[in-house]
Amino acid sequence: LAYASNRPTTSMFAARAATALRHAPRLATPAMRSMSAAPPSMETDEYFIFPRERPGLDYDLNWSINKNGVTPAGDAHRITKKADLKKLGLSAGGTTKPEGTVEEAGEGALSFPEIDAALESVKVALGASSTLYVAEGDCPGTRIPCRIITDSAAVAAAGVLEQMPKREPTPLPITCYVSEGGADFKGFVVEQGDGVVYSEDDNVVSMVLTGKSATPGALAAGIAAAATAIEE
Repeated sequence: LAYASNRPTTSMFAARAATALRHAPRLATPAMRSMSAAPPSMETDEYFIFPRERPGLDYDLNWSINKNGVTPAGDAHRITKKADLKKLGLSAGGTTKPEGTVEEAGEGALSFPEIDAALESVKVALGASSTLYVAEGDCPGTRIPCRIITDSAAVAAAGVLEQMPKREPTPLPITCYVSEGGADFKGFVVEQGDGVVYSEDDNVVSMVLTGKSATPGALAAGIAAAATAIEE
């Protein structure tokens, strides 16, 4: 005759052991990293601080200019009012008068391949800069928001834009890429929104001013032309 046994089988022991392991406290190992509220001087390979935001390192700002094709390797400072300039040790300039003209691609001698190449080059140059200034405001005499991404403190402090209503960092309809480095270039292009960063129903402007053309006067002229073109 066969009798049923109440003795646990080997498979039953294995199942119970596995369950115990799943519910046991997780042990820290040397390879694991932990977040800590410790000051930077107390950071180690196992403990680090997050987030690391500070003046010049604003995650929201960095993500928004990344959508404009610029990934900052150094600091990036957002400027929306004169008080922001003062914090950076910069003096706000007076009224900047437009100087010269800035041509729109496809409307004269400036071709689309030329503006595309200039945009690609300036985005790389700005991304590699140790300090970026991101000035935002309305184009003078309008309610068209504009963003200026530049490595020039003089351009950032020129006061080319009017103060706009407060908003979180976000890509704006007109984006000006201004770098003191590189070959002399000035021009802008009006395009339909890409459906990702901008709505396909909107027109957007990308402007490039580099080299000797990266001046407050040229920027003022370009922004005036861009504000007119984007509404046509």
